[in-house]
Amino acid sequence: MLKLRIHGIKDGNHNIELEAPFVPLSEKYQEFFGQVLVKGLLSKLGNRFTFKGEASCKAKLVCDISAEEYIEDIKADINLILVVNTELYFLQKESDQPIDMDMEIALHEADEYFDMTKIVYDELILSLPVKNISPNYRGKNFEECFPQYSIKNKKDDTIDDRWAALKNIDLN
Repeated sequence: MLKLRIHGIKDGNHNIELEAPFVPLSEKYQEFFGQVLVKGLLSKLGNRFTFKGEASCKAKLVCDISAEEYIEDIKADINLILVVNTELYFLQKESDQPIDMDMEIALHEADEYFDMTKIVYDELILSLPVKNISPNYRGKNFEECFPQYSIKNKKDDTIDDRWAALKNIDLN
């Protein structure tokens, strides 16, 4: 669990570093493993906390080009605004709406910690690449990745009889 201590923190800026083993909360987090590391700056002013930092964790992905498994370090920005406001806390709790990263998250005045595990996990999921490409294939074209299928290496000029009629088509 990634718990951010909020009780007893003095006004000002505080460097925060949290580390915990990754424990999947549901099936959508199956790519991740190892340790989750969260580093950032917690600022407190009165009843308001602002956290700006970065989370990272390793993920096991399958390359879309080669179908090989590889490990990637996934990083996500974490920006939170927390406000100690018991009335707003109960209103947010009753609404059952998912936490929006742009809105203030209300805390109960008796809370000692804020559990940011789900927020961090969700941000890591959103930071997964859309196209998984192994480092071995990044920045390479098709011929470099699979020279055996390259047109340059094809030496057989014979045409299958079924396609021979296509040579007679006039495209002009």
